[in-house]
Order: sequence, then C-alpha cells, then structure tokens
Amino acid sequence: MPFAAAPEFKKHKAKCESEAKKIPNSGDALAVVKKSGDVEKAAAAWDKAYKAGDAKALRAALADLLQATKIFRAKLSAVIVKAQKAKNEGAVEVAADMLGGAMNVEQMAQLESQSALKKLEKSGGKEMPATTFFADWTSAKKMFEALTGKKKPAEGFLLTFRASSGLEKATKALDAATRANDVDALQKAIKGFEKTGSEYFAIVKKKAKVSVAADDTDIPDESEEAFNYDQALAILLKNLNVIRREAGDILAEARK
Repeated sequence: MPFAAAPEFKKHKAKCESEAKKIPNSGDALAVVKKSGDVEKAAAAWDKAYKAGDAKALRAALADLLQATKIFRAKLSAVIVKAQKAKNEGAVEVAADMLGGAMNVEQMAQLESQSALKKLEKSGGKEMPATTFFADWTSAKKMFEALTGKKKPAEGFLLTFRASSGLEKATKALDAATRANDVDALQKAIKGFEKTGSEYFAIVKKKAKVSVAADDTDIPDESEEAFNYDQALAILLKNLNVIRREAGDILAEARK
C-alpha cells in the first residue's frame, strides 16, 4: 500500500491528542500539537503530487512539507525544553511523541519522493531543477518569521531584517554562476555571498539583542519571545551556512 503523508500525520496527531487528555499538565504541548494546519496542508499537497506522478509538483510539494515539518518540530522542541525546565513530564511526553511522528512522516516522504523521482527519470519524466540559492534564502526568511510567531519582526528590528537586498543579490549571483558553470564567477559569487552574509547576520544579531552560535539552539533566556528569536536566528545562520557549503560543493565539482 503506497505511503500517504496526510493520513499518517493526522493519525499520529489524533493519537497524541488522545494521550494528552489522559496525561496531567500537558496543555502546552497539546496546544502546539493542535496548531499543525500548515503541516497537514503541505502533507495533503505532497500526497496529491505523489499520486499524480508529477515530478515538478512532487519536488515543490516535498520542499514545502520539509519546511512545514521543520517549523513544527522546532516549536515542539521549544515546548520540550521549557517543560523539562519546569519538570513537566506530561508535556514532555506528549510533545516528544508528536515530534517523533512528524519526523517519521518527513523521512518517509523524502524516501518515497526519491524512489518516485528515480522511476520517473528512467521512464523519461521531466524533473524540476534543483532549488535555487535565491529561493533557499527567501525560504529561510519566511521560516524566521514563522518561528518567531510574527509576520514581521518587532519594531526597530523590522528594517534591518527586511533590508536584505544584498543577500538577495548575492544569492542571484550564485545562481547565475552555477547555471553558467563558470569557476571564476563562482569564486567571485561565493566571496560576495560570504561578505554580505557575515555583515547582514552581524547586524541582525545586534538589532535583536541576542547572541547565538551557529550550532546553538538551546534556550538562553527564560523569556519565550527571546527563545523564539534566538532559535530562529540560529536556524537562519545555519541556512546561510548550508547555502555557502552547497555553493562550495558546486565550485569543487566545476573545477574537475
């Protein structure tokens, strides 16, 4: 029987909601579990593309599903950390169970997508080109907004966050150099991206009044808002590092 992401996710969500009603003090976790509409919507879109055998739609749907589950998992992780500090075992249990279910759906969708795309490729189906660096950066910004729970960052921080045209220009330059498979252009574009990215992120951290290490997503403050910003900034930095690493891989391949 073929895998279906939406029914699988809904089934696990219903299970966790049922468990939460029996476990004392699990309200915080239950609230996050219930707010999973974006994941369900993305899962349904993936199921539709998978069933249709549309490579382009499948790649796009998988990207949306991975982003939705990543945001959802981050919120569940936040609940777990807070619940652990409060020694609230009930909330930890529910959130951890839901986290595992979300990760399973995500991993299964990835595996099924890979298998389906390979079959389509063999049969002559057309695949969508890999996501662009510009699209990756745009997605990273949207994820930041989703993780902080606000459409726009707080006043005083908004202009800095929005004033990211330098990175948009830098990622477009990476895309152009990649399409041309030009080693010199790639080297130049990577240096430009590194410079712009370092300057931009330094300003963002300063304006947000937080200090975040590249691989540090632990709570540095008891304030939920501070946690949201710190965690979101850490993930934003990680996404910038992923773009840099992938661009470096493309450069290495172009040099061969």
